[in-house]
Amino acid sequence: MKILLLKDVSGLGRAGDIKEVSDGHARNFLMPKKLAVPATQSLIAHSAKEAREKQEKSARDEQKLKDLMKQLNQVKLVIRGKASKDHLFAAIHESQIAQAIKDQLGIEINPKQIVLAQAIKNLGPATAELRFGTNLKAVINLDIQAQ
Repeated sequence: MKILLLKDVSGLGRAGDIKEVSDGHARNFLMPKKLAVPATQSLIAHSAKEAREKQEKSARDEQKLKDLMKQLNQVKLVIRGKASKDHLFAAIHESQIAQAIKDQLGIEINPKQIVLAQAIKNLGPATAELRFGTNLKAVINLDIQAQ
């Protein structure tokens, strides 16, 4: 019997998958627990349409992230901090970099996405890495200046 999974079922598949299972397993376990429904032609077509739309949305989102990464790679952010001649009194943190991106570029970034190789404690140029996923990264050029 062909079924459409409504929820993730370990050992069988994820929600939205269409699987072939035995009649007894479908009628006695999956359907009473509302984990699956019989797969009709209309459900199969609807499921395929949703999968295509989800894939297209994912591709659009990834393209937006790539455009954002290009924009961030070309920008030099100015961050001001209290400092003596060439040494900051307090290190620059990820939250300050995220706030600078929001103030100067109008882009909202979660501070958890920003990775610093080492603490920024000196005035002058510095870099930070912005991670959007497993393989999407952007390098942000920073100019640390005294207040």
